[in-house]
Amino acid sequence: MSANPLQAIESSEYFANVTFAGLQLLIPQNDIYSLEPTVDMTPCPDVIGTAGQLQQGNEMWSLYALSSDLSLFDSCPDSYRIAVLLKNVKPLYGLLCEQIDSLARNQISIHPIPTAMRNPTSPLLALALYGEEIRYISSASALSRLFPYY
Repeated sequence: MSANPLQAIESSEYFANVTFAGLQLLIPQNDIYSLEPTVDMTPCPDVIGTAGQLQQGNEMWSLYALSSDLSLFDSCPDSYRIAVLLKNVKPLYGLLCEQIDSLARNQISIHPIPTAMRNPTSPLLALALYGEEIRYISSASALSRLFPYY
């Protein structure tokens, strides 16, 4: 896990725009290991909080499905068809999502989280203004705060 989660935001020229449950979350592209279809996911009923797992190379990745309020689903919603495997984190994990695309840093304006929204346990690191839309920014290391370790 990175010592400074904001460092990934500051050094990223591109962001993955991950969409799930109506939420659009930006993650620095240098935190993305790969994208995989959920058809390759296997159930993992013995690991609390995971929607499944995925074998990639010699590694097993726990997969998590998040709701719009960033709480965990215990199964993968039918509309979540993409597994976003994240890197620079231990244990290895991935997010399940409906859609993913890419945004260049010059397409967004990054702003700090307002004081009223700050929470030291939140994975939200900053806000991004994209046109007239506001999106959240996080990183692989910051998102790992949401997941139970096994």
